Amino acid sequence: GEDLAIMPLEIVNRGEDPVLATVNVLAAPLDPLPAGGKGFTIERKYYTLDGVETDVSQVNQNDRFVVVLSIVQQNNWPSRIVVSDLLPGGLEIDSPKLVGSADLKSFEWLGNVSAAHSEFRADRFVAAFDVGKGGNREFTAAYVVRAVSPGKFVQPAALVEDMYRPQFSARTAQGRLDVSPVQP
Repeated sequence: GEDLAIMPLEIVNRGEDPVLATVNVLAAPLDPLPAGGKGFTIERKYYTLDGVETDVSQVNQNDRFVVVLSIVQQNNWPSRIVVSDLLPGGLEIDSPKLVGSADLKSFEWLGNVSAAHSEFRADRFVAAFDVGKGGNREFTAAYVVRAVSPGKFVQPAALVEDMYRPQFSARTAQGRLDVSPVQP
Protein backbone atom coordinates (compact mmCIF):
# COMPACT_ATOMS: atom_id res chain seq x y z
CA GLY A 1 0.00 0.00 0.00
CA GLU A 2 2.69 2.50 0.95
CA ASP A 3 4.72 1.66 -2.18
CA LEU A 4 1.68 2.28 -4.39
CA ALA A 5 1.05 5.62 -2.71
CA ILE A 6 4.62 6.71 -3.50
CA MET A 7 4.75 5.26 -7.02
CA PRO A 8 1.23 4.64 -8.36
CA LEU A 9 0.83 1.82 -10.84
CA GLU A 10 -0.77 2.75 -14.16
CA ILE A 11 -2.26 0.08 -16.41
CA VAL A 12 -3.11 1.05 -19.99
CA ASN A 13 -4.84 -1.05 -22.63
CA ARG A 14 -3.19 -0.13 -25.93
CA GLY A 15 -5.09 -2.77 -27.88
CA GLU A 16 -8.48 -2.60 -29.58
CA ASP A 17 -10.11 -5.40 -27.56
CA PRO A 18 -11.33 -4.82 -24.05
CA VAL A 19 -9.22 -6.31 -21.27
CA LEU A 20 -10.58 -7.63 -18.00
CA ALA A 21 -8.48 -6.58 -15.01
CA THR A 22 -8.85 -8.22 -11.62
CA VAL A 23 -7.31 -7.05 -8.37
CA ASN A 24 -7.14 -9.42 -5.41
CA VAL A 25 -6.39 -8.11 -1.95
CA LEU A 26 -5.62 -10.23 1.06
CA ALA A 27 -5.59 -8.50 4.41
CA ALA A 28 -6.44 -8.81 8.07
CA PRO A 29 -8.46 -6.21 9.94
CA LEU A 30 -6.42 -3.59 11.81
CA ASP A 31 -8.60 -4.13 14.86
CA PRO A 32 -9.75 -7.62 15.91
CA LEU A 33 -13.36 -8.42 15.08
CA PRO A 34 -15.61 -8.83 18.12
CA ALA A 35 -17.45 -12.05 18.90
CA GLY A 36 -20.79 -12.28 17.17
CA GLY A 37 -22.77 -13.73 14.34
CA LYS A 38 -26.19 -14.65 13.05
CA GLY A 39 -27.99 -17.93 13.63
CA PHE A 40 -25.43 -19.33 16.09
CA THR A 41 -23.49 -18.58 19.22
CA ILE A 42 -20.06 -20.07 19.84
CA GLU A 43 -17.89 -19.94 22.94
CA ARG A 44 -14.34 -21.23 23.47
CA LYS A 45 -13.03 -22.07 26.94
CA TYR A 46 -9.79 -23.62 28.10
CA TYR A 47 -9.51 -26.13 30.93
CA THR A 48 -6.70 -27.87 32.76
CA LEU A 49 -6.57 -31.64 32.24
CA ASP A 50 -8.42 -31.93 35.59
CA GLY A 51 -11.39 -29.92 34.28
CA VAL A 52 -10.69 -26.58 35.93
CA GLU A 53 -11.41 -23.58 33.70
CA THR A 54 -8.23 -21.58 33.11
CA ASP A 55 -6.90 -18.47 31.40
CA VAL A 56 -4.36 -19.19 28.64
CA SER A 57 -3.16 -15.65 28.07
CA GLN A 58 0.00 -16.54 30.08
CA VAL A 59 1.17 -20.18 29.91
CA ASN A 60 4.40 -22.14 30.12
CA GLN A 61 5.97 -24.23 27.40
CA ASN A 62 4.78 -27.88 27.64
CA ASP A 63 1.55 -26.96 29.49
CA ARG A 64 -1.45 -28.91 28.18
CA PHE A 65 -5.07 -27.79 28.02
CA VAL A 66 -8.46 -29.05 26.88
CA VAL A 67 -10.13 -26.64 24.46
CA VAL A 68 -13.93 -26.82 24.67
CA LEU A 69 -16.10 -25.24 21.98
CA SER A 70 -19.78 -24.74 22.91
CA ILE A 71 -22.13 -24.03 20.02
CA VAL A 72 -25.84 -23.17 20.05
CA GLN A 73 -27.84 -23.22 16.81
CA GLN A 74 -30.63 -20.64 16.94
CA ASN A 75 -32.99 -22.18 14.38
CA ASN A 76 -34.88 -25.45 14.11
CA TRP A 77 -34.22 -26.75 10.61
CA PRO A 78 -32.02 -29.68 9.54
CA SER A 79 -28.47 -28.57 8.80
CA ARG A 80 -24.86 -29.55 8.46
CA ILE A 81 -22.62 -27.45 10.65
CA VAL A 82 -18.86 -27.03 10.53
CA VAL A 83 -16.70 -25.62 13.32
CA SER A 84 -13.14 -24.47 12.69
CA ASP A 85 -10.77 -23.36 15.44
CA LEU A 86 -7.49 -21.96 14.12
CA LEU A 87 -4.57 -22.50 16.47
CA PRO A 88 -2.43 -19.62 17.59
CA GLY A 89 1.27 -19.93 16.98
CA GLY A 90 2.79 -21.57 20.02
CA LEU A 91 0.08 -24.23 20.42
CA GLU A 92 -0.08 -27.67 18.84
CA ILE A 93 -2.87 -30.26 18.96
CA ASP A 94 -2.13 -33.48 20.87
CA SER A 95 -3.69 -36.00 18.51
CA PRO A 96 -5.57 -38.72 20.41
CA LYS A 97 -4.39 -41.18 17.75
CA LEU A 98 -0.78 -40.48 18.73
CA VAL A 99 -1.05 -39.52 22.40
CA GLY A 100 -3.40 -41.81 24.32
CA SER A 101 -3.78 -39.28 27.13
CA ALA A 102 -5.29 -36.82 24.61
CA ASP A 103 -8.24 -39.16 23.98
CA LEU A 104 -11.35 -37.31 25.16
CA LYS A 105 -12.63 -40.51 26.79
CA SER A 106 -9.97 -39.79 29.43
CA PHE A 107 -11.85 -36.61 30.42
CA GLU A 108 -15.15 -37.76 31.95
CA TRP A 109 -15.80 -34.24 33.27
CA LEU A 110 -16.48 -33.14 29.66
CA GLY A 111 -19.72 -35.09 29.41
CA ASN A 112 -21.07 -35.85 25.92
CA VAL A 113 -18.87 -34.46 23.14
CA SER A 114 -21.13 -34.76 20.15
CA ALA A 115 -19.20 -34.10 16.90
CA ALA A 116 -20.10 -36.44 14.03
CA HIS A 117 -16.64 -35.93 12.53
CA SER A 118 -13.47 -34.25 13.73
CA GLU A 119 -10.06 -33.53 12.22
CA PHE A 120 -6.82 -32.62 13.93
CA ARG A 121 -4.87 -30.53 11.41
CA ALA A 122 -1.50 -28.86 11.83
CA ASP A 123 -3.03 -25.38 12.07
CA ARG A 124 -6.62 -25.98 13.24
CA PHE A 125 -9.23 -28.24 14.73
CA VAL A 126 -12.30 -28.94 12.57
CA ALA A 127 -15.55 -30.62 13.62
CA ALA A 128 -18.76 -31.32 11.72
CA PHE A 129 -22.26 -31.89 13.04
CA ASP A 130 -25.22 -33.39 11.20
CA VAL A 131 -28.32 -31.83 12.74
CA GLY A 132 -31.83 -33.19 12.20
CA LYS A 133 -35.00 -31.13 12.49
CA GLY A 134 -35.93 -30.36 16.09
CA GLY A 135 -33.99 -31.96 18.90
CA ASN A 136 -30.96 -30.62 20.71
CA ARG A 137 -29.48 -27.39 19.34
CA GLU A 138 -26.49 -27.29 21.68
CA PHE A 139 -23.24 -28.95 20.61
CA THR A 140 -19.84 -29.44 22.17
CA ALA A 141 -16.51 -30.17 20.54
CA ALA A 142 -13.23 -30.54 22.39
CA TYR A 143 -9.57 -31.30 21.81
CA VAL A 144 -6.26 -31.21 23.68
CA VAL A 145 -3.46 -28.72 22.96
CA ARG A 146 0.11 -28.32 24.19
CA ALA A 147 2.11 -25.08 24.41
CA VAL A 148 5.21 -25.82 22.32
CA SER A 149 6.82 -22.57 21.16
CA PRO A 150 7.74 -19.64 23.40
CA GLY A 151 6.55 -16.23 22.23
CA LYS A 152 3.63 -13.82 22.02
CA PHE A 153 0.83 -14.89 19.69
CA VAL A 154 -2.64 -13.87 18.49
CA GLN A 155 -5.44 -16.35 19.23
CA PRO A 156 -7.61 -16.37 16.09
CA ALA A 157 -11.39 -16.56 16.41
CA ALA A 158 -13.16 -19.92 16.39
CA LEU A 159 -15.85 -20.09 13.69
CA VAL A 160 -19.11 -21.99 13.21
CA GLU A 161 -21.25 -21.95 10.08
CA ASP A 162 -24.09 -23.72 8.37
CA MET A 163 -22.34 -25.37 5.42
CA TYR A 164 -25.26 -24.77 3.03
CA ARG A 165 -26.45 -21.44 4.44
CA PRO A 166 -23.19 -19.51 5.02
CA GLN A 167 -25.10 -16.36 5.98
CA PHE A 168 -25.67 -18.18 9.29
CA SER A 169 -22.37 -18.17 11.15
CA ALA A 170 -20.71 -16.95 14.32
CA ARG A 171 -17.23 -16.39 15.74
CA THR A 172 -15.57 -16.01 19.10
CA ALA A 173 -13.47 -12.97 19.90
CA GLN A 174 -9.77 -13.06 19.15
CA GLY A 175 -7.35 -13.25 22.03
CA ARG A 176 -3.68 -13.18 22.99
CA LEU A 177 -1.38 -15.98 24.11
CA ASP A 178 2.01 -15.60 25.77
CA VAL A 179 4.05 -18.83 26.05
CA SER A 180 7.01 -18.63 28.44
CA PRO A 181 9.99 -20.92 27.84
CA VAL A 182 10.72 -23.85 30.14
CA GLN A 183 12.96 -22.75 33.01
CA PRO A 184 16.05 -24.98 33.44
